[in-house]
Amino acid sequence: MRIPKGLRPLRRILVVLAVLAAYGVAGAESTESVKPQRGGTLQLGLPVDWRSLDPAVAFDADSVPLQKLLFRGLIDFDDGIGLVPDQASDWNISPDGKVYTFHLRPGVRFSNGREVEAEDYVFSFERILDPKVSSTGQTYFLGILGASEFNQGKAAHVSGLRAPDHRTFIIELKEPQFTFRYVLAMNFADVLPRDVVQQYGENFQYHLTGSGPYRIKEWRRNIGYHFERNPYYTGADGYVDAVDIMIGGDRTLMGMMLQRGELDWITGGVADYVRFSRDPKLRSWIELVNTANTDYFFMNTEIKPFDNVQVRRAMNYAINSERMARLAGIYNLPSHEILPPSMPWSNPGLPRYDYNPEKARALLREAGYPNGFKTQLWYILSREDDARMAQGIQQDLSEVGVQVELKQASYIAFQLKAEARHQVPCGVWGWMEDYPDASDFLDVLLNGERITDTDCNNSSFYNNPEVNRLIDQGNASNEAGERTRLYREAERLIMTDAPWVPILHERIPMLKSPRLHGTTPHPVWLWRYQYMWLDQSANSRKAGG
Repeated sequence: MRIPKGLRPLRRILVVLAVLAAYGVAGAESTESVKPQRGGTLQLGLPVDWRSLDPAVAFDADSVPLQKLLFRGLIDFDDGIGLVPDQASDWNISPDGKVYTFHLRPGVRFSNGREVEAEDYVFSFERILDPKVSSTGQTYFLGILGASEFNQGKAAHVSGLRAPDHRTFIIELKEPQFTFRYVLAMNFADVLPRDVVQQYGENFQYHLTGSGPYRIKEWRRNIGYHFERNPYYTGADGYVDAVDIMIGGDRTLMGMMLQRGELDWITGGVADYVRFSRDPKLRSWIELVNTANTDYFFMNTEIKPFDNVQVRRAMNYAINSERMARLAGIYNLPSHEILPPSMPWSNPGLPRYDYNPEKARALLREAGYPNGFKTQLWYILSREDDARMAQGIQQDLSEVGVQVELKQASYIAFQLKAEARHQVPCGVWGWMEDYPDASDFLDVLLNGERITDTDCNNSSFYNNPEVNRLIDQGNASNEAGERTRLYREAERLIMTDAPWVPILHERIPMLKSPRLHGTTPHPVWLWRYQYMWLDQSANSRKAGG
């Protein structure tokens, strides 16, 4: 999933392996003997509003955990990375790996009281594939039989989606796809009430109706949200009675509000991290979290001069990833690979591009650019770390004769431009895993067969037929050793073609009130707000209280 750093606490997307100690900072929440308390209002602070909480659209590290409060799907992850039924009472996969059959639990209802039906799932999946909805999730579902024909307007319905009765939902794939079971646990696959969506159309985002434990009571764009319990919810309920989300204000202000007890949970920046870690009364308020993410400098291989592999390799030698990681935050780790090391993955055969301006200049001469070239580098305005990285990259590239014009944009504007063909020559972006498999990076971001003219996750528009073949074979295989071999070779070829300059793997300094518990990160969802609870004893919210 995309990583809106100015908007996080961070998603998607994700093996969060540890909450670490640093400068005497508290680590992962210890096993508590205190029984979780029910009640109270969880207060969150986010600097910038997000694009949407619509499951077909919500695809960033802030909105996904919040979206899971409002919506539910067929299956979910347990406390680890195991898959368990959610709204499905049972499910099975045919021996050939192509047909998934789900039976829905009776009595599951939307927040308007109507019962969830299999036809709602058919509608919700077709809506993801409808190009008018502009869902970034469409590429995950193109493997369904008839999905491409429906997406291209050649069919009125997706032939591989069927509801033979109100409680049976069948999905048929064109070919076996091992990771499709993980796709079905993503937010895109959450169910929507077809009658409500049809009633409001494009305005459904202002009338969100789901089947999760909470519902939206109040929403004021760029100001705040108020979630309350869903009275029709039949699953495991959340602990807090309500969730309040404040939108706006800088990190310093939010840090002060946290100390005053006006907020419970925020993402800290470098200044907050240093200030809290140096104060003996505040050190225990910090949780430093490793994430399964990679931030990278992407180059659009369909736009000159980045259509030239020698130019792309030159950029890899010209950019000092170690320095960029420090600029983005003193707690980050530099990257020299596509997949983050916090995932269960290693690839010893990768080519490595260490910082070497002389090598970069030599490659530019070979590519026909002895005097360098001019380009625009796009980044997201609200992502403070990206701004520093963009400026650092601008400085590094100037050393090899490349003149960079920085172009900043809002998160939404950047996403729309970077995911559209022939728009952005290069930029800084990031990705956090959606499910614990190498294909979530290689297939989603770098498989040329998934390129679309708009809403394309492959922002480099990189297309190597041999890489595509290896990825497709890995996707179809159920044998772990073969999948690893295929994906390793695909990653090696990608790094040789160099559509990215990997920059960093991120750590997040989370700041929390002493009254807040249940914040241990989840390996996939990162934060599960419904499992957070509040100690409402007197003075527990104040520093040193």
